[in-house]
Amino acid sequence: MCPKKDAETPYPWKIMKYLFQFTLIALFYYAGELLNALIPLPIPAAVYGLVLLFTALATGVLELQHVEGAADFLLGIMSLMFIPQAVGIVNLLDILADAWWKIVLICVVTTFTTIAVTGHTAQALVRLKKRIDERKPQ
Repeated sequence: MCPKKDAETPYPWKIMKYLFQFTLIALFYYAGELLNALIPLPIPAAVYGLVLLFTALATGVLELQHVEGAADFLLGIMSLMFIPQAVGIVNLLDILADAWWKIVLICVVTTFTTIAVTGHTAQALVRLKKRIDERKPQ
């Protein structure tokens, strides 16, 4: 996933590049923490940070190459991040045994709701793009 020129970069500079990228991501996370403390809404601080990071990327304030390497690494190890939660759920199986059918029902309903909303959103965006393309002069 690294650019070809990255293979020629000396090793210490690669480390510095990734440290810089992780620092940028952490700064957006902590900016989200600050917003969470200042704005009393029931929104997790990480969501604020993600919105700030997305806004910076979408507006061009931050270029993708400035966070891409660290983001790829974090996405690569994302499944490992869920192991502690899975172990915690296994430890609570006796408590969850009475409500298992409710949990399964919620998972099924939310999965189908997500699929439906995503499909309708994608169709709406395709229709919008067609309308925009039709208005452009040829």
